[in-house]
Amino acid sequence: MPGTWTRRHGSYALALALCALALPSPAGASGFSLSGQGIKALGMGGAFTALANDPTAVFYNPGGLGLLDKGKLTAGAAGVYLNESQFQGLSPGIGAGTSAEQEGGLLSPPVHTYAVKKLGDHFKLGAGVYQPFGFETQWTDPAGFAGRTLTTDSELQVFDVSSVLAWKITPSFGLGAGAIYRTSQLSTGRRVTALNPNTAEQVDIGSLAFETDNEAGFGWTAGFLHRIGTRFSWGISYRSPIEIDYQGSGTLTQILTGDDQFDDLNALIQPYGTELPAQTTLTFPDEAVFGIAFAPSEKLLVALDVAQTGWSQLEGLAVIYPANDSFDQTLQGAYDDTLSYRLGLQIGLGKGMQLRFGYALEESPQPDESVAPFFPDGERSIFSLGFGRDWLDIGFQFISPEDRTTLTNVDTLNGTYSGNTYVLGISATKK
Repeated sequence: MPGTWTRRHGSYALALALCALALPSPAGASGFSLSGQGIKALGMGGAFTALANDPTAVFYNPGGLGLLDKGKLTAGAAGVYLNESQFQGLSPGIGAGTSAEQEGGLLSPPVHTYAVKKLGDHFKLGAGVYQPFGFETQWTDPAGFAGRTLTTDSELQVFDVSSVLAWKITPSFGLGAGAIYRTSQLSTGRRVTALNPNTAEQVDIGSLAFETDNEAGFGWTAGFLHRIGTRFSWGISYRSPIEIDYQGSGTLTQILTGDDQFDDLNALIQPYGTELPAQTTLTFPDEAVFGIAFAPSEKLLVALDVAQTGWSQLEGLAVIYPANDSFDQTLQGAYDDTLSYRLGLQIGLGKGMQLRFGYALEESPQPDESVAPFFPDGERSIFSLGFGRDWLDIGFQFISPEDRTTLTNVDTLNGTYSGNTYVLGISATKK
């Protein structure tokens, strides 16, 4: 890999990062965590804890920063394409005999930018901006969706700013720790219904859109990386849980039913067009990862990560309207802890080129009763492919969740959710 980066290449990376920062977050890996914090890792199924040999170590393993030779800069993004995710309703419950789909297409990418600066012979300072969590759902035909009183659309945006100090204790052992500043915004929409006494039918009378302010929380990260000889390394990394209290508001927009008398009555008694103060709290999970990497030959590298994610720290997600409690809603039930298994291969092709492959198996944190249209999730397999040369890394993932069926949803919206996701990422690195 060359020791310098051309001005032209640097301009491309900067433009890539700035364009992507203007876009919202897509859905991603286990639970609503995202892949794509590093493109080299993306191509290896996320198995990078025992490698951590580029600036994305700020995220994957801070201990790896201490063993980097020089200061570096990395910027990149990962575009996400969703096919049309499907829902097929099952009995018993409100979804029996119905079907629905989510909007597909190209969604916005998780972006990342990392910088590392050398501080003497033994210390390095690292900083990163990245998106570790996020999702976006949009159900087509809200008026006909059986789950419209639960959600018609939802979006979670998360950005982390992390600062890490790493120490090269020996030439083969690095230790790092740092702070995480997280900002996040949540939005969701749903239909509100009421009984029309003139027809004795339950009908839609309003669309309730809830959006929070951009709120902040704090956490920390730490890790170490130990290289044994030239062909084996191992490491452990940890990111703490972060709790964010959101303040926001909901707005109820009237939906006319065609019954003028009933519509006029609702206009008098419902708070249409009024800002309704609301609040919620979301606990993002911690994650501990153990990784090993070994080189059976000079051109082949194998990496394996096992991660435990503390999703049980999310005990539910409820939106509370202090002055309008009839609109209170539980968006998501409690989660369970999960394990993820990630395997990556890197093959040297000569002239600074590498070909990468990966596979990951990620458990879903959602018990059956918590599977809902706000964010449906299932255990998933991830197949990865990547390529690297000098300053450029490209990665691709095919994310294939198992069809997820629930017959015990707490809101009686039972059925099967299905769909796949494709991720294409690119990044550039300056040494």
